[in-house]
Amino acid sequence: MAKKDKKGGKDEGNEPPETDVQEEILVATTDLEPEPEEVQFTDTSYTSASFESIPPVIEEPKAKKKKGKKGKAEVVEVAKKTSSEMMQWSQESLPAEEQQKVEEEHVEKKKGKGKKGKKDKDKEDLPDFEKPKNWKKMNKKEREAWMLQRIEEWRAEKEAEKQAILAGAKEKRAALARERAEKMAKDNAEEEVRRDILQKTVNLFQKFERQKMNFENKKQMEAEWQQYLRCDGLPDPRVVTQMNTYLHLWQQQNFCDSKELEKRCIEVLPMLEMLEEFVANSRQYTALQAQSYNEVRLALREQLSEAIQAASYTLLRDLEKNLKFDSIKLASYEREFKGLRLNLWVAIRMPTRKPKPIEPEPEPVELSFPAMRVGVKLPKIIDGSCVCVRAARSMIDLISESSRSFALAAEMPNRYVDLFVFNVKEHIDTYKLKKEQDEIRSKFYKEIREKIRELENFLKANPYTKNEKEKEDLDNYNMAEPPFLPDPRTYFAEQNELAFKKYLKTCMTRTRPGEINLRKYRICGGVLNLDLLTTPPQPKRMQGSVIVTTFQLPKTLQPMKYQVQYRAPSPPPPGVTRTPEEIEQEIKKVEAQYEKLALVFIDLPQDVMWSEPPIICQWQEQRKLWTSNYVNDYKFNEDKLTVQFRTGVLWPIGIATLRYSNLPFQGWDIRPDPESKGVIITVTGVCVTVTWVCIGNSVRLKWIANATTSALKEHYNRPYSVKRMLQIMREAACDFFPDFDGYSHVEGSCPKEWVSERHNYHAMAFLSRAYNFQWSRWNAAAGYRNIIMQIREAVDTKREAKFQLLYVTPQRATILKANEMTQDFNTQPMVGLPFYPDLFTLNMSYGSVDARRTTFNMKYRLVETVFDMLQELKLSSFC
Repeated sequence: MAKKDKKGGKDEGNEPPETDVQEEILVATTDLEPEPEEVQFTDTSYTSASFESIPPVIEEPKAKKKKGKKGKAEVVEVAKKTSSEMMQWSQESLPAEEQQKVEEEHVEKKKGKGKKGKKDKDKEDLPDFEKPKNWKKMNKKEREAWMLQRIEEWRAEKEAEKQAILAGAKEKRAALARERAEKMAKDNAEEEVRRDILQKTVNLFQKFERQKMNFENKKQMEAEWQQYLRCDGLPDPRVVTQMNTYLHLWQQQNFCDSKELEKRCIEVLPMLEMLEEFVANSRQYTALQAQSYNEVRLALREQLSEAIQAASYTLLRDLEKNLKFDSIKLASYEREFKGLRLNLWVAIRMPTRKPKPIEPEPEPVELSFPAMRVGVKLPKIIDGSCVCVRAARSMIDLISESSRSFALAAEMPNRYVDLFVFNVKEHIDTYKLKKEQDEIRSKFYKEIREKIRELENFLKANPYTKNEKEKEDLDNYNMAEPPFLPDPRTYFAEQNELAFKKYLKTCMTRTRPGEINLRKYRICGGVLNLDLLTTPPQPKRMQGSVIVTTFQLPKTLQPMKYQVQYRAPSPPPPGVTRTPEEIEQEIKKVEAQYEKLALVFIDLPQDVMWSEPPIICQWQEQRKLWTSNYVNDYKFNEDKLTVQFRTGVLWPIGIATLRYSNLPFQGWDIRPDPESKGVIITVTGVCVTVTWVCIGNSVRLKWIANATTSALKEHYNRPYSVKRMLQIMREAACDFFPDFDGYSHVEGSCPKEWVSERHNYHAMAFLSRAYNFQWSRWNAAAGYRNIIMQIREAVDTKREAKFQLLYVTPQRATILKANEMTQDFNTQPMVGLPFYPDLFTLNMSYGSVDARRTTFNMKYRLVETVFDMLQELKLSSFC
């Protein structure tokens, strides 16, 4: 029977005897069949069960030989394959326990060859477990049992950790979804409050603005009627047609002498002042009216400049009649007009004499004009025997406005958009973006669920295969997150900030080397015309009262040819040493070049605040720009306020100062005026501190502390409009009113969302008689959308309250827990404080009865005056 079994015979009716197992064939089951019981068999006997469940064994035709160690017989092994092995199943698809047995058998076979076996790439990496204390007392079986138990525990811990991570990821997604939904629901609820309360607040603000505009229009109509009743022959600047007629008649005149110039200065300067205020208040006019006013203003300035040139030519046309002769060789002229000082100095050309054998070295011409506090020393290369010098100082700058860098390059977007419209638009855009983001997330999770379902079905269909790659993919899909999608509110806030930065870039003006950027600097103290001119032909008196004059065209001033461009050499680089002889030689060379340049002395006017050394520049008529390329050897005496420089051309001279030398602000304060029904605004700049008082429809300059000159003292306590006050202080180089491109020129500025900032200024103007506002040190670093300031009630002057921090954003206004003295800043509001869309509505509920009563008793003229001042100062953006 045993012999028959060895030949491959089968007997299904008899059970096989218990013999040693020489080879085991592994069988994988499917989910359609129950797991078979473990059956032991040999290669010579089979049971009926094993016959039905085990594929037939296929012997290979060739046998493999194994060589053992020396002294042992060769062992012949027949390789056998099952049908599953014929299908080339990967070892990953085998059950873990059976694969481990195959790996152990494979390692044993490798060891039989006398070589180390290779580690399987897919073998599980086990950590180094900490041995128990009784490890040394354990035998081999106990150690193996402990190790197996520890491995099972480690696997269970790893699986539990993975499941916890998956559960945490799902919980995190659900929490984020709930947070987004709650945030949107809260935003919708706040938007409903804004539609109810904020819209009413904005309507009240706009009502006051309309009342102010109607008041100004009524005031203008009354002034127009008074001008009509005056009947002085002058045009009304408010009527463009009259101004055009006036300009046309003026241009038809071909003659202008000193009397005509004096008349025009008296007439034109008030017109220019009025037109400049009209252009500054362009919002109360239509676009066509504002454009017409500006065109008339520019034409009037140009015509006045031409009149000054024509009058100078007329005076030089007849020296004997118009000038005063100090000697037979010298004549001069000096006169002061309204807004203009004119001086002429002429050396009369004498008959040509016979030259001397040795001509003496010519003496340089030194001139002084005491009325303008200007002196000039001409170089020796200019013939002083027949030179004509004109010194004209205009108190207003008639030429800078034609420069390309004078005007603001682009208008501020959303300049007059109210906060309610801004919030409604942003809310709609936010909701639309959130909906798009939800669709992206839904589509992503739908695709993930489909992939997870496919993998789970595959794993259910193959429960006895390892499927490590599929399980890893399943875990990755469970942990998968959609692409990053920003918070809609944060996204639009960042987009608004980027749009503002882009606007600032459009306002930047590229300048040439030496060119003065008039967005950063301003010409102060007027313009000094220091010209070298050619004396026009003089009339010659003949017998019989006949006067003969050479006719010269064009009838304009002819400049004398003089232009020397020289730039002093720069100092040597550090580390380079020069001998005393080289230094002396270079000094002599520079001095020789300086002898070819004109030396100019100027006493700076006292009606300008010179907080730092000014920049001397000259007007290039062809390029329409101010340049400092011809200015050398510049010296500034801070004690005497004098400047001295050399120049190779005598062109119009301007004294430029830094526009925003007082910015950023060091502090500010707004409080009710106890002596009147006004509001006091105090702003501390880098150099000076300025205090204004807003009363009714006007603003008054009350005090300037730390001023270097007596500038602006004549304007103390005089009522002006806000725009006129702005012009006066800018002309005095005390500019506290930055334009929208000022952020690019002021280091340390903190620009804010302008719509929110402007609305907050309007609310502050309403509350200015009930509250005291002050700057906060937390505002500069608060961000683009956040405004922080200090606030306290100031109705009862006997009991002074403590300052609290006011936190304002485009969406809300609240009082913070923190105060100015806390070390760490946080934006947590006070406990129990409900939602308020802005500062005005906050006062309506949070303020005292007296504060609310004072707010509603405010007159529109005072509110709009304070509002205009705050808009021009931009305190929240520069402090």
